[in-house]
Amino acid sequence: MKKHISLFICLMHITLWSLYAQDEESKVIVYSARVIDAETKEEVDSKVKYESLPYGSKIGVFSGSTFTFNLEEGNDYSLIIRADGYATHTSTIKNEESVDGKMEQTIELVPNGVNRLIRLDKLIFALGKADISAESYEELNQIVTMLNDSETMTIQLEGHTDFRGNEKQNFKLSEKRVEAVKDYLVRQGIDKKRIQTKAFGGAQPLSREGDAASRAANRRVEVRILTN
Repeated sequence: MKKHISLFICLMHITLWSLYAQDEESKVIVYSARVIDAETKEEVDSKVKYESLPYGSKIGVFSGSTFTFNLEEGNDYSLIIRADGYATHTSTIKNEESVDGKMEQTIELVPNGVNRLIRLDKLIFALGKADISAESYEELNQIVTMLNDSETMTIQLEGHTDFRGNEKQNFKLSEKRVEAVKDYLVRQGIDKKRIQTKAFGGAQPLSREGDAASRAANRRVEVRILTN
């Protein structure tokens, strides 16, 4: 009788462990990405490093233009991608963006040749404002990483506003915006001598459409690489 009870308990343990293991497997998210040139859209051989946040208990490295790894549910991951001739890409992979246990991304690397212009698409200013929101920090930190990777690089921040409104006020506002970006980069340890600024006001709009999205896109700062 005791043998039967022991066998029953053992089978129960195995069953419970099997259910636990299946539950653990269901919490794994498969992340895959493809790295391409932002202009030509061709694949770029890169060096990739990922690290779980906040403590870096999971770390991995890859080489190539495509890669796949598993994310543990509940953990975000930092991602760093480097390739010769390109600005370093840094971003955070967020678990909640997965769909049905999967996440797929195409990551565009920006060439960092001299006179190359990098548009900060995620740095969007409110109407009449020069404040930088916390949501913009990740993109600005990519510029910090690019400058740290190439200590001889110098850049020019070019500020733009929407073309509507008073011309002089638009010019002053674009000056404030590039200075706000410069101040942020300097606070991250970049020598201010490596950063020039230039204001254009509303003279170079991306669009002359009157909808809110077009006007928001005109309120921007771009990064021009002067020396590398």
